[in-house]
This record gives sequence, C-alpha cells and structure tokens, in this order.
Amino acid sequence: MINETVFTIIVLFCLGLPIASFVILILLGFFEKEFDYLQLENKKIEMENELHKMEYLRLSQQIQPHFLFNSLNALLSLGRLGRNRDIVYALEELAQFLRYRYKYADKEILVPFITELNITQNYLSIQKIRFGDRLSIEYHVDEHAKSTYIPPYLLQTFVENAFKHGLEKKRGDKRLIISLKREGSWVTLSVTDNGPGMGDFDIKKNGTGLENIRKRLSLLFDLHTEVSLSRQQNVTIARAIWPFTPEGEK
Repeated sequence: MINETVFTIIVLFCLGLPIASFVILILLGFFEKEFDYLQLENKKIEMENELHKMEYLRLSQQIQPHFLFNSLNALLSLGRLGRNRDIVYALEELAQFLRYRYKYADKEILVPFITELNITQNYLSIQKIRFGDRLSIEYHVDEHAKSTYIPPYLLQTFVENAFKHGLEKKRGDKRLIISLKREGSWVTLSVTDNGPGMGDFDIKKNGTGLENIRKRLSLLFDLHTEVSLSRQQNVTIARAIWPFTPEGEK
C-alpha cells in the first residue's frame, strides 16, 4: 500500500514538474517584459523631465536681456543729466544683478523669494535715483509666504513691466506695491502700479513677458498655476499664483 502511494506521488511529481517549469518560464517572461516596460517608462519620464528643464531654462534666458536693456537705459538717462555720482551707485546695483545671474539664475529653476526680492530692489534703487521722491514703493510680504521659492526673474519681470508700460509714462507721483501672500497651499504674488496702463491686457499678445512666465510655471508645477494682468480702479495689477514651495521641496 505504501509502495503504491509512493509510486503515485513519484508519477504525479514527474508529470507536474514539466508543467510547473513551463508555468515558471511563462511567468519569468512576463515579469521580464514588465520590467523592461517599467524601465522604458522611467527613461521616458527622465527624458520628458530633461526636455522640460531645457525648455524652462530657454524661457528663463529670454528674460535676462530685458533687465540689462532697461538698466542701461536708466544709466543713460542719468548720464544725460550729468549725475555721475548716481551713475557709479547704479553700476554697483547692476553688478549685484550680474552676480545673481551667474550664481543662481543660470543654474537654479527656483530660488528663495527673499533672494529674488533683494535683486529686484537693486533695480528699484536705480529707478529711485531716476525719479527721486516722485517714486514711492511699498512692500506687503506675508510672514507665512516669504519662505517660498520662486522662478528667477518672475518678480523682476513684473516690476520692469510696471515701469516700462506704466510708471515711466505717468506724470507726477508714481506708486509701486509689491505684495506676497499665502492662501492655503498656494502663494500669490502681485505687483501694482498707478501708471496709465497699456490698453491690451492679453498676456499672449502684449509683449510683457508674462506669457513666458506662464509657460515656465506650467513646466515647473503639475498643480494649478496662474498669471494675469488686469486694470482696476486706475491701477494695473500683475499677478502670479503657484503652489507654496518652501526650502527642501523644490
């Protein structure tokens, strides 16, 4: 009886072994294909991320010449007025911008907001020399928002546009307001000026660089971002919204 049981087990084992081996080979083939597929997907994601980064840097570099052009125009205005001492000071502020460019802007896709604010203040110092007491600047920075990171030149572009398309055309007192606030998981940056405005507030057509910023934000974040330009109660407001991004999450 025992011999028959053992014999039966041996027979079943011999019959089942080829079947089990066949099943294992099929499974190995399946997992190998699945692994290859995952590798291809990961490679595809890496390539897409690299392309996004290259496109982002290309867009970022498009903005840089505008600052230099506007700053040199400001220096030229000072030169025509014979304000040589002011030119020296303005050149020092311009040097700070160039240092910022080579330290951060060509290497980082995001920088601390405070860093961006400081470099923008260098530009504002040049404008303050030009317009003197006629120019007033206000800062409203939410303590809960100022630790966020920001794409290089975002604030700078907003401020430059405020002068180029607004404040430089306005007679009398000129007012600029820079505001940063946090609302839940999003931050909102706005730059307000009391210039006459430009008439066309379509960011895709008015040549203000805001469409460039919109594209950069959409490349950086999968979540909601927004860039807008509007006219309300005799002031122009440029606004950007993006996810709050503190240090360590960039």
